[in-house]
Amino acid sequence: MITIVSGKGAPGATTTVAALAAVWPAPVVLADCDPAGGDLAAGWLGQWVLDGTIRTDIGVLSYATATRHAVVGDPAVLSAHVQVVPPAPHVGLLAGLSSPGQQTAVGAAGWTRLTAALAAVKTANGRPADALVDVGRYSTVTPWPLLAAADLVLVAVRPTQRHVLAARPILTELAERIVPNRLGLAVCATTPAGSRETTAALGHQTTVQTAADARTAAVLSEGANAGTLPRRSPLLRSLRHTARRLHLTYHHYTPHELHGPHPPARTSAGGRR
Repeated sequence: MITIVSGKGAPGATTTVAALAAVWPAPVVLADCDPAGGDLAAGWLGQWVLDGTIRTDIGVLSYATATRHAVVGDPAVLSAHVQVVPPAPHVGLLAGLSSPGQQTAVGAAGWTRLTAALAAVKTANGRPADALVDVGRYSTVTPWPLLAAADLVLVAVRPTQRHVLAARPILTELAERIVPNRLGLAVCATTPAGSRETTAALGHQTTVQTAADARTAAVLSEGANAGTLPRRSPLLRSLRHTARRLHLTYHHYTPHELHGPHPPARTSAGGRR
């Protein structure tokens, strides 16, 4: 589970996590867990929401409601609240809240149950599956269970003075509760030089860097071209190697599984995927 969080100024966290999911080399759950309200469905998948393919009432809130009497999170129940992403069928979307007020209906217990379910979700053949989680802008209502349980927490930042300064207090607070090897940077709309400068300014390793690519960013954040991913994209190309590296960091495959004719098995999600 990789969780991404950002500071003020919209550095590009949601675009980055959507792009990372789009190029992920295996089935992945893309969880929109921003307590202020999610943008993934309305942005990248807006056209699919309008035509009824993606339902915004199925996701974080419906899972929290369905499990309100449960003691722990159940990945089998979670699968019924995950919807296939038409432009990227290996991605299952856990749609976010529609408004900030809905986060009170989820509550601390709901976020804890959801965290346990995401951490335990498996593919159809029983392997641990991956989850990419967007918790939005860091605030007093940020769902800490999704940060504490993550294998990796990324702070999204752009290589500008304003965004670097906004990221500093967040990193300081996160570093008090998250060990260094589980905390990194997602430097957005950058160059290798920009990533190096940001790393030096913040004292944390750049784990993910995305190239500046306005055309693809418009697809992922505004639903341009009905959310269809461009075949040639500097942004997606900049992430493919990173996605594979991160996936293989937490999974171990035999040579046949890595190089054979079939990729790792799809995640089972109650018939939705």
